[in-house]
Amino acid sequence: MRTWLDFILPPFCCVCEASTTGAPIPWVCRTCWDNIPYIKPPLCHQCGAPFAAPPEGIASPLHRCETCLSHPPAFAQARAVGLYHGTLQHIIHVMKYRSVYGLNRPLAQLLHHQFAACWTPISIDVLVSVPLHRRRLWQREFDQALALARHLSQAVQIPCEAEALIRQRYTQSQVGLNLMERDQNVRGAFAVQRPQAIRGKAVLLIDDVYTTGATVKECTRVLRRAGAEWVGVYTLARVGAGAPH
Repeated sequence: MRTWLDFILPPFCCVCEASTTGAPIPWVCRTCWDNIPYIKPPLCHQCGAPFAAPPEGIASPLHRCETCLSHPPAFAQARAVGLYHGTLQHIIHVMKYRSVYGLNRPLAQLLHHQFAACWTPISIDVLVSVPLHRRRLWQREFDQALALARHLSQAVQIPCEAEALIRQRYTQSQVGLNLMERDQNVRGAFAVQRPQAIRGKAVLLIDDVYTTGATVKECTRVLRRAGAEWVGVYTLARVGAGAPH
C-alpha cells in the first residue's frame, strides 16, 4: 500500500524537497536526517551551551559559562540534543507551524537516544512539559512539548505529569523579543495546579527549543516554589555559542 501511495503522491523531504522514498520517516530524507547538528562537548555544565574552545581548552567538565556564573539560572542543568539551526530548526518549524504531527515521534526518539548521555547518573522522578495556553493550543491544534514528553515518558519509563504545570496567562510569542522583554512576557504566566505531583521530586522539564531560557527559567521558578526538589531542562534544540540565553 505504501508503494502505491508513493507512486500517486510521491513523498518529498520537508527540508530539501528530495524524495524520501526508502527513508526511515516519510517527511525527512536520510541525508538531511543524518545532518542534524548534534551538540557535543565541551559545553557549560549548567545551561548546556556549547563552548567555542576546543576540549583541551576547558579545565573541567564542571566548567560554567560566563552567563551562568554571573546570573545563575534557577534550574540545575539544561541539555539539548542539537543546535537550533539548519536541518533541526527547519524540522521543528514544520512540526510546530505546519502541523506535521507525525514528526513528534521521531523527534522524541532523538530525545530518547541522547537521554542516558545527558542525564546519567541523575535519578529523575517525573517529566513535565512546558505548557501551551488554551488559546494557543486552539490555534496550533496540538501541544508539541507535551507530545514529546509523552513519547519520551514511554521510552524511558518515567511518568509524565501532563497537568501539573499550566500556563494561566496568555502571552505573546517570544519571537522578536529581546532578553528583558522575554523575561517580562512570561513573568507570572505559569502555575502549578497539582503540587502533589512534583513536591519533593526531581523534575525534568521538556520543551522543543531553548532560545534565551526565559520560559524554562520561569517554569523552574514556579516548580521550585511549589516544592520540586530539583529541576532540569531537556530540549530538542538550543541556540549555539555566542547567542544570548
